[in-house]
Amino acid sequence: MSLVIVLCWNKNVVFALAFLLFFGAIEAVYFSASLVKFHEGAWVPIILSFTFLTVMCVWHYGTTKKYEFDVDNKVSISWLLNLGPSLGIVRVRGIGLIHTELVSGIPAIFSHFVTNLPAFHQVSCHAFCVLLTVIDVNANVLLCSHLNTLVKELFN
Repeated sequence: MSLVIVLCWNKNVVFALAFLLFFGAIEAVYFSASLVKFHEGAWVPIILSFTFLTVMCVWHYGTTKKYEFDVDNKVSISWLLNLGPSLGIVRVRGIGLIHTELVSGIPAIFSHFVTNLPAFHQVSCHAFCVLLTVIDVNANVLLCSHLNTLVKELFN
């Protein structure tokens, strides 16, 4: 939160340090009280905090590995366009949403769907979300790209 105070809110570093010291002191007092009363039952919050820490670390590791897999195994548009006429996909009513964190390229899971499923939705939306470290974004900047030509060539 101290980084948010300094980088996003453009507040003074002294204010961020005061925030960090105040809430850090509260956390330190709570943790030390739990350690003192450990044998009397205060081990439960410590075990819970370490359990949540473990879950968050495993989640971060898994998310990182998933992103690395997506980057290494992304599919080129030309491969998918060459594959298009030979698939024989039946179109069904509905909208299919493919979400990824890739900025460029097509995720490997989409090629898996296209090659292994006999039917696909009439409308396929490809959405990606990227965390930007930009504080202010100009209103004239468009951060979405359209894949209309790809969808038209694949499924028409």
